[in-house]
Amino acid sequence: MKWGMPVMTRSRLFFNSSIIRQNLRQYGWIGILYTLALLFILPLQLFINGDRLKEPVVIDGLFNLGMDIPVILIPFPIITGLFLSRYLQSKGSSDLMHSLPLRRSHLLSSYTLSGLLLLLPPIWITSVVTMLVRPLEGNMYIYHGAEVWQWCLTLTVLTLFLFAFTIFVGICVGQTVLQGVVTIILLLLPAGMLIFINMHLNRYLYGYPDSIGSRESLKDWAPMLRIADMSYSPFGQTELWVYALLSAAFVSLAFVLYRKRHSEKAGQAMAFTYFDPLFKAGVMLCSMLLALSYFGSIKQGTGWIIGSVVAGGIIGYIVVEMLLRKTWHILNRKLPLELAVYSILLGLLLYVPVSSLTGYETRVPASGKVSAVFAGGNYEDLMQRPFGAQNTAPAEEADIYSKDPKYIEAVTALHHAVVTVKPGQDNTMWDSVYLSRHRFMLSYQLKSGGMLMRTYLVPSAGFEPELKAVMGHVDYKRVRYRISQMNKNAESIHMSNLDKAFSISDPQEVKEFKDILIREVLNMSYEDQVSDQRSRASIRVIQKPDKYGNHAYFTYDWYPSYHELGAWLEQKGYADKVRITAADVRSAEMFIDMNHSKLPPGLMYDPETRLELARSEKRAVMVSDKTLINGILEHRRNYNRREGAYAVKIVYKNNSSSYISLDEQEMSPALKALLP
Repeated sequence: MKWGMPVMTRSRLFFNSSIIRQNLRQYGWIGILYTLALLFILPLQLFINGDRLKEPVVIDGLFNLGMDIPVILIPFPIITGLFLSRYLQSKGSSDLMHSLPLRRSHLLSSYTLSGLLLLLPPIWITSVVTMLVRPLEGNMYIYHGAEVWQWCLTLTVLTLFLFAFTIFVGICVGQTVLQGVVTIILLLLPAGMLIFINMHLNRYLYGYPDSIGSRESLKDWAPMLRIADMSYSPFGQTELWVYALLSAAFVSLAFVLYRKRHSEKAGQAMAFTYFDPLFKAGVMLCSMLLALSYFGSIKQGTGWIIGSVVAGGIIGYIVVEMLLRKTWHILNRKLPLELAVYSILLGLLLYVPVSSLTGYETRVPASGKVSAVFAGGNYEDLMQRPFGAQNTAPAEEADIYSKDPKYIEAVTALHHAVVTVKPGQDNTMWDSVYLSRHRFMLSYQLKSGGMLMRTYLVPSAGFEPELKAVMGHVDYKRVRYRISQMNKNAESIHMSNLDKAFSISDPQEVKEFKDILIREVLNMSYEDQVSDQRSRASIRVIQKPDKYGNHAYFTYDWYPSYHELGAWLEQKGYADKVRITAADVRSAEMFIDMNHSKLPPGLMYDPETRLELARSEKRAVMVSDKTLINGILEHRRNYNRREGAYAVKIVYKNNSSSYISLDEQEMSPALKALLP
């Protein structure tokens, strides 16, 4: 062997230069491709995208220019780790390398340094080039050294993390293909497990808040998702420190485990037998949750639930046994007992959290132990940035939570009533059509420093006193209609209805309109909020632009109960600019909505099919009188599909149409007389 002597003479060094040179010659193409890819997605994009700009643009980050960086960042470190740890997974290569007069720590450190030399210089070269092209004429972006440094530091840390994690996984498994699969799965596993666990708890645990598994919270738990989101949400310094420490931890663990790894494990699924139980339990648990999530969404019976858990566990166990043994001949005497033990333990792990043993479903905090509370159905919206301005901050916590003792007592009273009665939480089409229900997220800030959150669908029937106390409170309406956010930087008002619209930009009129709208919203009664009254027009309160020129806006409705606002619009001459009258209507056909049982199940909720049935039974009539049409428009309500209700199909002159319902008590005698 030509390079045997250098190995012997340098075996006491921590790195072996001959192995490093060999790796660079063999895998240097990875570094070249990585360099070209990075140069394409950053320096080149500065000029390609700059051609569309007339003036230089100041940017505060280099992560969202052109092509997404994660498309390049994620695969290269993983592929490099797979190639460089190949000598561990192939028996021939493993025997050869471990026969050399080198310590294992020298081998691993040499291969690790080879990977770093392939991956890190491309990042640094790209950063230097990006700095050098700053003053060039074709570069229409203005940035500074701080932005380039942040880009370089972020990619360096994340590349280190992905490469170190791939090497660590390679130490633990014995097959290259399995190493790649396990690496990707583990980088996504936290988010996947959270999704399945949240689905399980949300389905079988009464009151469990489904917003816990939202995308914004999931991406922080799964490195792959977090890195994929970096173009839109750059990493902070704390996150980079965490990933740097994790990289160091995985490299250290790789060295520790490599000393104990037997070379004959090359080609085996797992290199360490004490990982087998964890591997089996993990695969079985994921298989159980997957089966339970699928069949639980289709069938709700106890037999289906238990059967899906058992089937998922058996399938998962068979798959993992075949992987570990590398054969489908897995039957032996201990298999039934081992399968039973795993199934029982994992079954208990799934059952206990959703059982009554935890007291989760009946737990309601005492009002005296609550420091602040939120109650409403728009918690997730408040936690997100306003629509139209993604760079504007979401609502502040002080604007969401209420410290009013009376409001806290009202919310806890509603909570007590709900957990006592336990109204059904199934959100079926029939319920959404015929039942008035309100989605409530209850979030308590406890004086002990803890948090308690629950989510319920609360029907109006049977809970009117508790709902009135909560929904009638000013703090509920202040948060529900985002008064604090809307009131800060309103710049203009835009109102629209069908193809009619107008805007108000005069600062004095904007202030008057906004103040009146706030009074109208805060004066809404419980009955006004649950009423099916139809909006007369849509209101958009547009905020002043943020530093990026984006306008956040908040949408409201002009309801018939807003008498003060209606009078102000009439006085200013704005009302007629959005009011729909008989002159805007091409036709109005009124019918009695009944005999639903005659309709096919698939068409029972289709308004056009209901109208055809009414026509066939002589329960429909065209309304042509302009006065009667104006009366219909004045008292129109949301289409409710109730048996025996009066409904109208209105076709407008702009070719749009809508179905509305009428309250019989608000109908004129002349309108009623049109139908028998």
